[in-house]
Amino acid sequence: MTDSPTARLIAEASGKTQTEIANEVGFERSNVISMLKTGVMRMPIERIPAFSRATGIDPLMLTRVAMREYMPETWSAISRTVEPVPEAQINIRGPQPAVDRFKRLCGAERRTYFETLERMMDVWEARFDQLIEEQRD
Repeated sequence: MTDSPTARLIAEASGKTQTEIANEVGFERSNVISMLKTGVMRMPIERIPAFSRATGIDPLMLTRVAMREYMPETWSAISRTVEPVPEAQINIRGPQPAVDRFKRLCGAERRTYFETLERMMDVWEARFDQLIEEQRD
């Protein structure tokens, strides 16, 4: 296991093959994905948006982790100029088929785990509100 926080985050990404991810990100060779996952190669900052779309990793989280690791002084200077937003990490645990299904959904929708969860909560809340209204009638 690598000591690189960025590599660990990347290694947890997507249910897609390395070839699929490499093609979507624009890498010529799929072994680049393996090198990113093991920490042999650093994530090119300019590829983060495409990589995030391909894998479902939140682009802001990946940028923050990569910048903290690769360019801590630059990140420190940038992050001090931005109003801090409290954050939390989402760990998905459950039966493997359900987790795989959620990851496939995120990939198919080209959304991060957080974006997908947020949309699901919005739908659930709307349905819940509708059920409450129906009970009042």
